[in-house]
Amino acid sequence: MSTMILFIGIQASGKSSFYKKYLQEYTHVSMDVLHNRNKERLAIEECIAAGKDFVVDNTNPTKEDRKRYFDMIKGTDYRVKGYFFRSVIRESIERNALRTGKACVPECAIASTSNKLELPDYEEGFEELYYVSIQDGAFVVDAWRE
Repeated sequence: MSTMILFIGIQASGKSSFYKKYLQEYTHVSMDVLHNRNKERLAIEECIAAGKDFVVDNTNPTKEDRKRYFDMIKGTDYRVKGYFFRSVIRESIERNALRTGKACVPECAIASTSNKLELPDYEEGFEELYYVSIQDGAFVVDAWRE
């Protein structure tokens, strides 16, 4: 059985760093890298066709945003894990300020994403859910509590 992992969280909450540290064996699918939905869709379709495990490393703030990925794996044997990145806006803005080039996003984008952030739930189709936070510079993964 293959796995799709969906990251959920505001910009600069540690999603890409978490991927690099713990999930590099998964194919990385990210709008930051692919830049448009068509390329993203093609990358995911390629993963599905090959039965590859993959991570969708985007903010995915709303249930509607996440639904597009669940729709793509309908009828497959993919299981879905979700990682919700807890973050304080101020801390994300501080991390964002340390980024260079295109990785740095406007502060208002972080606040905007935070305002529409919806907690994931199992009814969406997740088989596993986790909280991820950064404490003393290290990632902490906790079991989901509804």
